[in-house]
Amino acid sequence: MITDERGCTENCAASHLGREMEKTRIIIDTDIGDDVDDALAIALALYSPEIELCGITTVYKNVGMRSALAYDLLRIFGKEKDIPVISGFSQPIRYHVDDTIIPHQCRGISNCSITGKPREAIDFIINTIKKNPETVIVAIGPMTNIGLAIKLAPEVMKNSKILAMGGAFSAVYPEYNIMCDPEAADIMINSGADVSMIGLDVTTKCVLSKEDEGLILNQVSQRGRYLAELAGIWLETSKAKKITLHDPLTIAAIVSPDILSMRREPIRIELEGTFTRGLTALCRTPFRQREPYPESIVSVADGVDSSKMRDLLFSRLFNK
Repeated sequence: MITDERGCTENCAASHLGREMEKTRIIIDTDIGDDVDDALAIALALYSPEIELCGITTVYKNVGMRSALAYDLLRIFGKEKDIPVISGFSQPIRYHVDDTIIPHQCRGISNCSITGKPREAIDFIINTIKKNPETVIVAIGPMTNIGLAIKLAPEVMKNSKILAMGGAFSAVYPEYNIMCDPEAADIMINSGADVSMIGLDVTTKCVLSKEDEGLILNQVSQRGRYLAELAGIWLETSKAKKITLHDPLTIAAIVSPDILSMRREPIRIELEGTFTRGLTALCRTPFRQREPYPESIVSVADGVDSSKMRDLLFSRLFNK
C-alpha cells in the first residue's frame, strides 16, 4: 500500500484519456453516501501520485450529509485541511426530490452536516476552471452542479474538461446519474466542453468477486477498515449485493488511460418519455450518416480491461 500521507509526488506524469501532462488537477463532483463506489473513487484519487485533488463538491438530495461523509473520508486519509469540501445543489433542475433523507453510508458519522450556499460549489468550479482550464471535472453523480456552472459561466466552462460516469451507450434504458437530472446532463454535453463519458454498459463489466469483497472486508489498517465499513454498509443495504467499480473507472481513466477504449459519438439526452427520460441516445444511425448535433460530440467508453482495473484498485488501496 502507498504510505505517502500527501497522496502525491512532485515529478510524476499523468494523462487525461491519453493526453500527456504533468500531475492532473481534478475536482470531484459526487453524490457520495449511497453506493460505495464514490468513496472508492475518492480514495483511489488520494492514493494516485498522478493526481492532485483540488476539491470535492457534493450534489443531489442530502448534500450536507454527503459533504460530511466526504470530509470524514479526507480526515481518515489526513487530507481534511488540504482539500475543500463544498455542498452543492440538492435539487435537480426540473423536479423536486426529498433532500432530508440521510444516505445509508452516512450513518457511521456524526449527525452534523456541512451546510452552505449551493452557489459556493458552483463558484468554486467556475473559479477553478477560470484559473486553470486544464483542471478535469470528474463527475460521479448527477450533473446538476456542472450544468448550473455552465449556465452561469458558459464562456469559462466551454474550455473545461469533464470526465463523467454516466449514460449507457449500448443500452435502451436510462442510467441513474443522467436520469436524476437529464436537463443538467443535456446542458453539459451541449456546452462545447471537452466531455468524456463512461457508461453503465462498460462499468458493469467491473464487478468484484466474492473473494475480492472478502479482501476488502477483512482489511486491518485504519484506512482499509474505514473503506471496509462503507463497503459492508453497501452490501448490506443495496439490492445489488455486489460492488461494481462504476466511479473508480473515472480515476483509472486518468491514471491509466489504456484501461478503457473510447470512441467519439454524437449524443443527445432524452428529456421526455414515459420510460426513456434520461436515456443517452446515439444520433448516428444507418439512416442519418451525418452528425446532426456537432456541438454534442462526446467521447464515450466502449470497452474496459476489467482485470487491469481490479489490479489497479487493489494495488493502490488494499495492497493485493
